[in-house]
Amino acid sequence: MFGDGEGPSMRAWTLYGMAVVVRIATLVWAVLQLPDKVATHFGPSGAADGWGTRAGYVAFDVVISAALVLGLPMLVRVILAGSGVGLNIPHKEYWLRPENRPLLRRRLTGDMLFIGGATGLLLSWVDIAVVRASTLATPAMGGSEWIPISLFVVAILGYTVWM
Repeated sequence: MFGDGEGPSMRAWTLYGMAVVVRIATLVWAVLQLPDKVATHFGPSGAADGWGTRAGYVAFDVVISAALVLGLPMLVRVILAGSGVGLNIPHKEYWLRPENRPLLRRRLTGDMLFIGGATGLLLSWVDIAVVRASTLATPAMGGSEWIPISLFVVAILGYTVWM
């Protein structure tokens, strides 16, 4: 894919691909399950206090998914195609040398695959929670919705520390 033999591992691409498949499947499922009136915001008590249409929710969902899940890995290629303007990394001059760019590309792409995949899984969970809440007699979110958000934050922070 990169033309220089340096790219993220097959495992990274496989895990990312699985997250993308889950995201697409969840989007399709949500389209089929959402009622015409969708709860789109929830107050501190968990009760729905904002509403939208199914078409509006799905359109926003598709755009945000494409931008975050698919856009993040592609962003590396765009940034590194030029002079590195906009890239904020330690020892930038070192990493932008031609001999170091393949490793930089591999590492940044791997990072974006992880972040994009994790974000895709979080967005899938959001769809499941919104469908569940919107189909209740009195639309609301319970307290357990914070568990996946907390796991996402821990995963991203843990990955950042590990980097």
